[in-house]
Amino acid sequence: MEELQVGETRKGVVTGISSFGAFVDLGGADGLVHISEMSWGPVAKPDDVVSIGDELDVFVLRVDVENKKIALSLRRLEPEPWETIHERLHVDDIVDAQITKLTNFGAFARVEGNIEGLIHISELSDRVIGHPREVVQEGEDVKLKVLRIEPERRRLGLSLKQTMDNPFLNYN
Repeated sequence: MEELQVGETRKGVVTGISSFGAFVDLGGADGLVHISEMSWGPVAKPDDVVSIGDELDVFVLRVDVENKKIALSLRRLEPEPWETIHERLHVDDIVDAQITKLTNFGAFARVEGNIEGLIHISELSDRVIGHPREVVQEGEDVKLKVLRIEPERRRLGLSLKQTMDNPFLNYN
């Protein structure tokens, strides 16, 4: 444990899985990869990401020698999605998304992993609507047009109405 350095990458083997994370043997000391450190996207259950016996690289977040606790991360070994968003998304792209939340001013939609954007109420329909639920529901899959990408503010502007006039899009 004394040899571990915060910020380094170590090889380990998954020895246990719980509802809150996975335990990884680093060669004599076990560390925990908390569920929040497994992926940049949402993780429902740790065993969706890892299995007992998996050999993997982990990032050392914290080492508490006094309490014999080691905090590890898998997601820190991958680039944060907003840092690389321009490699995957561009203004005017048409993307598959899922409506995640409705508000009085619009609807939020997940485009990928943990990247969510806003469909302003004015971009939901050509007609005037009182609330987004008149057009979309939470959990609904939709095709959206990317209007703005602001990675520094972690904002994505999306439009539903601008995809409705495209006869080449496949709506289910």
